[in-house]
Amino acid sequence: MRMKQRIEYTLIVKTIPEVSKRDCGVYTCSIGYSPQLGFIRLYPLPLNGMKRWGKYEIEVEKNKRDSRAESWKLASYTRHENFIGFEKDIIYKGQDDKEALILRMQYEASPSISRLNEQRKSIGFVLTNGIKPYWKTNERFINTKQIGLFEDVEIADFCKYTKETKQNESRIAFMDGDGLHDLQLNDWQYYEYQRKFGAKPDAFRFIEASKQNLVVLGNMFSYRNTWLALGVHRPVFQSVLFSH
Repeated sequence: MRMKQRIEYTLIVKTIPEVSKRDCGVYTCSIGYSPQLGFIRLYPLPLNGMKRWGKYEIEVEKNKRDSRAESWKLASYTRHENFIGFEKDIIYKGQDDKEALILRMQYEASPSISRLNEQRKSIGFVLTNGIKPYWKTNERFINTKQIGLFEDVEIADFCKYTKETKQNESRIAFMDGDGLHDLQLNDWQYYEYQRKFGAKPDAFRFIEASKQNLVVLGNMFSYRNTWLALGVHRPVFQSVLFSH
């Protein structure tokens, strides 16, 4: 396998930014599709510069700190310089066909999370007929308005996007072949809604609870059998559930 590869990559999901323990930077993670590599995870990514359903030409390499098969990182040297000049390292090729990508995810859908564990997957898709999105009190919440031992100490502005600064976390409850799951919904768009308008039910207005939904899933780096919901999409057509 070559160390670096030039690929096409369509960004499907961006997760809520997290503070890196390694360099204290704030980065987001993305799930996307590459014709060369399939569905992959890219981490770290800057908060800006790549948009959802955008198709890009980028250079990637395996993430040596992450043994999950689907994990890659940008080969751009700008990642060492707080991603300054990042836009020069990527080529935007227009918006991709969202419906075609959702259809591809449907074809790869698994009957259950336990099946994803058996297959040692770290990215997966599940179709469900019943789903309940909701807000729950965030146990990691830090009131940034009260932080600091001295009056002139303030939390960095970019930290306002991280989960620790949000009073509520978005979650979904849904059924698959294993039964009921209740998972964090780490899609950044819901936290951005909360930041701008508050933790209101309207944040989930595009999730039709009574209809079939396609849930995008990713497991946790340190706990491979623990999963997070990363996105919810309406299927292109109704599918037979739990048939694989």
